[in-house]
Amino acid sequence: MKSLNAARLASAAAALVVVALAAGSARADTNPNPQNVSGSLIGGGELSGTVGINFAVDPSASYTATITVDGSPLVNASVSQGSARLTLDTTTLHDGSHSVLVTVADGSSSATVWSGTIETDNAPRGGIPSVTGVPTVGATLTATPGSWSPTPTAIAYQWERCSTATCAPVPGANSATYVLTSADEDAELEVVVTAANANGTTLATSAPTPAIVLAGAASAGPTSSCADPQLTAAIDGHATRTVSLGEGATLAGVLRCGTSPLGPATVELTISAPGAQATRAAATVQTAADGSFSYALPAGPSRQITLSHPGTTSQQPQALANVTLLVKPRITLSITPRATSNGHTITFAGRVLGGHIASQGLPLQLEYREGNRWMIYTEIIASAHKGRFLYHYTFERTTVAITYTFRVAIPSTGVAGYPFAPVASAPRSVHVVP
Repeated sequence: MKSLNAARLASAAAALVVVALAAGSARADTNPNPQNVSGSLIGGGELSGTVGINFAVDPSASYTATITVDGSPLVNASVSQGSARLTLDTTTLHDGSHSVLVTVADGSSSATVWSGTIETDNAPRGGIPSVTGVPTVGATLTATPGSWSPTPTAIAYQWERCSTATCAPVPGANSATYVLTSADEDAELEVVVTAANANGTTLATSAPTPAIVLAGAASAGPTSSCADPQLTAAIDGHATRTVSLGEGATLAGVLRCGTSPLGPATVELTISAPGAQATRAAATVQTAADGSFSYALPAGPSRQITLSHPGTTSQQPQALANVTLLVKPRITLSITPRATSNGHTITFAGRVLGGHIASQGLPLQLEYREGNRWMIYTEIIASAHKGRFLYHYTFERTTVAITYTFRVAIPSTGVAGYPFAPVASAPRSVHVVP
């Protein structure tokens, strides 16, 4: 087990803010006096759906109760008449470990009802299905289910045919591909994806395709007469766009021939996502009469997208454009206990959410704050299985009471083969006395 040497400890102690434990904690001996704490929130095990916490307070006053998860207050409720029940919808949280603090307060006093770590495991969430393929009778459309967390144990598809007002299931169209027929002419097609695991099912619907036309109709227009097309594209207005885990984005652009719009015409996309589960996908979109087009990028890892127009004077793609979608994963971190002394061990535990970790694991940096800077203390590894990490540390040479602040981060230069952008966990503090 590693220990901070005397020189490093002295340097860190000189720069870190020294805070007495009571200064950063709720006052536990004040008027609310919470008692009889119970409920599924504190029951342990993996939690799913809506969970609750019950407690009693001093009935002589009114209070405000708060559930804070990973440093963010998510639930606020008024408490009166001596009892309270608060509920937390865990489906709004990413699956994995979360630090939870439940407090109750009035204008002058506060108290901790309960604090601890919970583990959430819900039905899959986050998927944004997409449909690729040329919208012409006889062509094949392909559905991509999107990225879900946790990974579903089952995926089901249902294609729907949409008119101006309504969408209705296409009988028997239950696979990831669908061959367009004459019945689809002038209609739009969408796909409904059902993702399931042992904790439940979630439905998500793709954006509809353009109106389906007869073969050959989509190729009409100025495409055949343009020898030097120009293509511009961006993701939500940026050549490089950064989003958080679970978010999608919209790729949009314009195809022109000189200063004139080029449409309807075909734009081809090559989508690359490197990593432990590297993927390379091809898709096509059709431009409108004004040359514009859009494509929904579902939630998932970071991706590089290359766009081209086939052109007519050569078999080589023309009018290349490149855009990048960067996705920040999420890192949870808990430190237990939050107060300790020399000779006792604390545990850093957490999880990197997002998946796509190689079999050898993902290197992370355990960092401590020194003034306004974050300093690297050591490297830890998140496992390929659910991205979990665990690290133990024993303080041995603390000479004054001090509060250390830590975080876990993906290196700022990124990790080769890991298809997510660098990010850090929320900071966590531990108070140490000699």
